[in-house]
Amino acid sequence: MAAAAEKLHLDLKVIEALEADRFAELGASVYVRGHLRRYGDFVGEQGPELVNLYSARAEARPPPPDLTQIPQAERRSDPRRLVTPFVGLGCALVLALAIWWVLAGTKSGSINTAATPQPAPAAAAAPAPASTPVQPASAGAHPAAVVPAATPVPAVNANAADAARREAGTESAAPARETRLRLELSNESWVEVYDARGQRLFYDVAGAGSVQSIAGRPPLRVVLGNAAAVTVQVDGQSREIPAGALDGEGARFVVNRSGTISRAR
Repeated sequence: MAAAAEKLHLDLKVIEALEADRFAELGASVYVRGHLRRYGDFVGEQGPELVNLYSARAEARPPPPDLTQIPQAERRSDPRRLVTPFVGLGCALVLALAIWWVLAGTKSGSINTAATPQPAPAAAAAPAPASTPVQPASAGAHPAAVVPAATPVPAVNANAADAARREAGTESAAPARETRLRLELSNESWVEVYDARGQRLFYDVAGAGSVQSIAGRPPLRVVLGNAAAVTVQVDGQSREIPAGALDGEGARFVVNRSGTISRAR
């Protein structure tokens, strides 16, 4: 098993599930058929015959039971259900009274504050003289210099400066450009697409003849179960899947911000 897992680039659990017919552990049916075909070729069996046997077995599986037809016991009325509405109504009344009490106390406090007289502002200080008059100098004394009045410096409005910086930052911020991915399928394939934040944009089996249009923040990470059946377009331009991104019948690659496709690391 270890040699088969290493040769086919598969997990050892996948080989064990194939050997034990535990196909439910392998995910979607398209993955199961792909693993059966490759494993059959490796061990010398006919891969298409194994796939046909699996398909016939899946179609012959009996339908699940209808659980809606199971008889259910009659539910008895619970007297506590009648008490619950009254308890909720009582809580609502208590909450309303508490809110009214708080609002009434706040209103009375604001009225008392408005009625309290405010002290008169202190008298403004007299402006300083522009210059000190020069006293007549006596003989032999040096004349005193005239000291000019200081020029007031206008105050800077910090709030206005902060608002201007915030507006400039808001205008400079621009939304990230999304990459448009278009997948055209000639046959069914499992498809996974994730954006740069790891958010799942697509995770399902795409049917044959369908077209899947997906948009998200680049780089986009793409996983295909049947790469040969998928044609890729990025922002309206056709792109080839690199040979290094192929993994058997599947492929794993990344759609970069520039629109190019590279192998997923």
